[in-house]
Amino acid sequence: MKKWFLQMFLTALITMWIQAGLDQANVIQITNVWVDVSSWILIFFVIYAIFEWTAHILAKRKTVHR
Repeated sequence: MKKWFLQMFLTALITMWIQAGLDQANVIQITNVWVDVSSWILIFFVIYAIFEWTAHILAKRKTVHR
């Protein structure tokens, strides 16, 4: 449970950081609520997928080395 919470917290934190950077670079305009929510959800799931993929690769490597 703690590992899952940490992963969600880090994913949300990285998502907010990326979204703020994209807003400052004028790639997205988060003055519109729907753009803000949709971009946050999209970025969140991309970051979550990267975390899951990395965990899968690391677990696979750990199993191979045994």
